[in-house]
Amino acid sequence: MKITNTSDVSLPLAVWLIDDEYDYIKTDNPYISVTTLMKPIRQILLPERIPVEQRQSDVVDYIARAMGSSMHTSIERAWTKNYRRSLALLGYPEGMINRVMINPSDEELDAHPDPIPVYLEQRVLKEFNGWTIGGKFDMVAEGLVQDFKSTSVWSWVHGTRDEDHVVQGSLYKWLNPDKITGDFIRINYIFTDWTKMMLANTPNYPPRKVMHKDIRLWSVEDTEKWVAAKLNQINKHKNSLEKDIPHCTDEELWRSDPVFKYYSDPAKASDPKAKSTKNFPTRREADQYKAEKGKGIVVEKPGEVKACGYCSGYDACTQKNQYFNI
Repeated sequence: MKITNTSDVSLPLAVWLIDDEYDYIKTDNPYISVTTLMKPIRQILLPERIPVEQRQSDVVDYIARAMGSSMHTSIERAWTKNYRRSLALLGYPEGMINRVMINPSDEELDAHPDPIPVYLEQRVLKEFNGWTIGGKFDMVAEGLVQDFKSTSVWSWVHGTRDEDHVVQGSLYKWLNPDKITGDFIRINYIFTDWTKMMLANTPNYPPRKVMHKDIRLWSVEDTEKWVAAKLNQINKHKNSLEKDIPHCTDEELWRSDPVFKYYSDPAKASDPKAKSTKNFPTRREADQYKAEKGKGIVVEKPGEVKACGYCSGYDACTQKNQYFNI
């Protein structure tokens, strides 16, 4: 795959951004990761249909991955290299600190009278229905699976990724029932765009720049049913024509809500440069306003599709053509 640098990112940063330390897995069965399994069926199958010589990305496409990887590496290092000093500075007693065990083996756990096990960045593989499924959680402490996110505040405000977190945490528990015994996943957020002045006027705005949210998981039995259904879907459509692969849903497309635009002058509704008189979240409110004014026109602007721009199967997909001028 060719990686371009159209934004003229300096060489020191470019090398860092595209560095890849992912532990790629080779197995006898077809392998699929938790991250891939969570994707819509089109995003799983279509990237493989793009010839290798036609695959291309740009250095700036790797910014989010590099930032996230750096944060995870730093957290792991803090716990594996210097956790005793940090816990002492936070006021934890020495007796409790001595109970903490980082990535212990089963034998080490059995030998300790009262352990507090902490597991970090552990990848587990599981054979299931002819596939090998793998996943690496960020952290498990005392049976609670935790994930670290460096993200926008709007993920918290709108809860747009909560369902993804349910699936993610449930899959990790399904892979690691011996280590993950809790019934929820803790998502630890570091907000990249948090500002104090937004607190007063933004509903559900996070009160601090660092927050966590606990999200309840599925049962292990329900998770296994979900995995089986997803693998069956992949097997069913792996050789299907592109047009016959189920389309991504609005949720999978990250489609925003539609906006209903009221124009007091109907002629302006067909002018792409003209601004609407007033916008409404529902047609009922827009129509009611129009009735009160006794004139004008209401035009629905469909919600914007955002996920396509991040999909590696973009060039092989025709569903996107209905959303963009292609």
